[in-house]
Amino acid sequence: MGLKENIDAVKKEISTEEQFLGSIIKAEGFLKKYKNLLIALAVLIIVAALANIFYKSSQEKSFIASNEAYIKLQANPDNKDAQEILKSKNPKLYELFLFSLEIKNQDVSKLESLKSKLTDPVLKDLLAYQEASLSSKDLNSYSVKQKSLLREFAKIQEAYILLKDGKTKDAAVVLSFISADSPLAKMAQSLKHYIK
Repeated sequence: MGLKENIDAVKKEISTEEQFLGSIIKAEGFLKKYKNLLIALAVLIIVAALANIFYKSSQEKSFIASNEAYIKLQANPDNKDAQEILKSKNPKLYELFLFSLEIKNQDVSKLESLKSKLTDPVLKDLLAYQEASLSSKDLNSYSVKQKSLLREFAKIQEAYILLKDGKTKDAAVVLSFISADSPLAKMAQSLKHYIK
């Protein structure tokens, strides 16, 4: 190796070290300039992660408590403590519990009083259907949307009975009358799944 090659190698090494030192100085300047912002960002990320963990934990506890309350209510529907827990932890499941309880009793007056407690529109429509079928009312007192939904629900019931009797072709015809944009379309699809 000649003297010129040695000098070129030393120059390359020095320029590499200069670049390295220059980048360290730039990084140090960046850190000094944005130190507070970077600390705030790190703290924000930690707080968000802790909040997410706390939220998921509380959701899981609420889910477990509402399931335990629901199981207790299935064993004893008059358990007031379980009703209150279910009502506070999972209001939709509480409404479904009340709905199923009153449907089992088939008392028209209780169904009418339950109507004001329900917030879920599908449950309200099902309650109206059940009330109409128990009291032999005609559908004229309901809105056009309610009438349509009640008729479609009646079609699903009819198809279910046909499926139980083994009349799959007839059930398929009945289910074809339920429109694809209906709230009951998924239920109809589920029943169509059983048609072979």
